[in-house]
Amino acid sequence: MSITKVIFGINSTRAKKILSHMKKKTFLHRLILIFFLANIINIYPTTVFADKRCPTIGNKVKINIKNTPARVIYKFNHSRGDLERMQRKRGRHITSGKFNVLGLTLTEFKYTLKTSVKILKIPGGYFCAYPISYDLKIGYEDFFVFIDRRYKPGTCEHKAVLEHENSHVRLYKHHLKKHLPYIKKYARNATLNVGTVVVSSPDLGSKHIQGKFQRRIIPLIKKMNREANLSNARIDTPQSYKKLQSLCKNW
Repeated sequence: MSITKVIFGINSTRAKKILSHMKKKTFLHRLILIFFLANIINIYPTTVFADKRCPTIGNKVKINIKNTPARVIYKFNHSRGDLERMQRKRGRHITSGKFNVLGLTLTEFKYTLKTSVKILKIPGGYFCAYPISYDLKIGYEDFFVFIDRRYKPGTCEHKAVLEHENSHVRLYKHHLKKHLPYIKKYARNATLNVGTVVVSSPDLGSKHIQGKFQRRIIPLIKKMNREANLSNARIDTPQSYKKLQSLCKNW
């Protein structure tokens, strides 16, 4: 089972939670996408608009993109009840049936954006806002892999559950590696399309510029996570669990 918490931290002052789930009758995989869409921006034509009154300042927008590395941390001292409580804490219910929670993988996907904006006051009480730089961090936080402590390291059961959980980790990393080059390329192209705006306050200018860039990137992040979800679902089927449990005897 794997649970991924996806956080979009865009200089957040408030957040909006969106829960997304798949129907499962199994014990090893539950995926929760929690999107913190920060700085939800309401743009009003009377206060934000493109205008030729802004002088050209000749600035080249800079973008710095970093992939945050993730470790895999193994936890073998938790009970099955502990794993079930962690599962419920993430908003999931324990399903009934012959499958129990034997393993659990927890991680957080984080996307943070910091924007630097130049503000220039112009006649009429308005301000020109120019994008200067974007600092984008993207990637998974540490993966925490839990295995029911009744299955001691070295036993067949422990090895079987461990391999399943490691498969989830590999899938998450694979999809990040697959999509990251395109996300970086698209982010750099997006900087060219976020132009200067005239606003009624300096704060509104920075929010507008950051929000416009954000709206171009979030669909790519969602696409990557949808593909990762589907890949994880393919290894979380009753057939795969039955095959896993057939490998050992002492469940």
